[in-house]
Amino acid sequence: MSDRKSMSKLKLKLAFQTAVAVLFGSLILAAVPALAENSSSDSSNFSTSESSKEAAKKEAEAKREAAKQEVEKKREAAKQELEKKREAAKNDLEQKKEKLKDDKLKICQERESHINNNMSTLATRGQERLDLFSTIAERTETFYKNKGKTLTNYDALVAAVGAQKTVAQAAVDAVISSSVSFKCDGSNPKGVAAEFKAKVKTMNSALKDYRSAVKNLIVGVKSVQGTTASEGSQR
Repeated sequence: MSDRKSMSKLKLKLAFQTAVAVLFGSLILAAVPALAENSSSDSSNFSTSESSKEAAKKEAEAKREAAKQEVEKKREAAKQELEKKREAAKNDLEQKKEKLKDDKLKICQERESHINNNMSTLATRGQERLDLFSTIAERTETFYKNKGKTLTNYDALVAAVGAQKTVAQAAVDAVISSSVSFKCDGSNPKGVAAEFKAKVKTMNSALKDYRSAVKNLIVGVKSVQGTTASEGSQR
């Protein structure tokens, strides 16, 4: 009797466990499609998210590239504008230089005759001074010879006068030859003017030396005017 009860309880327990197992299995089978669907949905959502991110990345890259091109475009435009301004300023400066050059040329041409006259006058005066010194020297020599006095270094003084006259005449001739060659529109008017000034300076220096030589002759001749020819010889 007892065995029958135990057997009944055992069967009942097994039946309950079997029923529970069947129910649990049914629940699992029912959940599998949902899990599969959720998994597929998650995968689809992940794929969509990645595509959106990639699209957003490409869009941002395109915007950056467009902004970069716009900056480069503006920079190039600014560069070209600056270059135009520099070129305009350069042209303006060149025009001002040309105008100044033309103005200077016009002023020079207005004074060209005056400049040439001054140059010619300097050359003429140089020759006149040389001729004056030569005349004085010649008169001094004539005076010395007519008086019959004797000056021991007379020949040396006369030789010095002759040498300085040669130098002075060459300097005067150089000034005369340059006095008719100045042209404002010439190849180098400033150079011509500077060269002429240098020649005038050389001429004045040579004339000064010539005058000194004539003066030394005059002083020498005067020094023997109170003596006789014999006294001059004894000296």
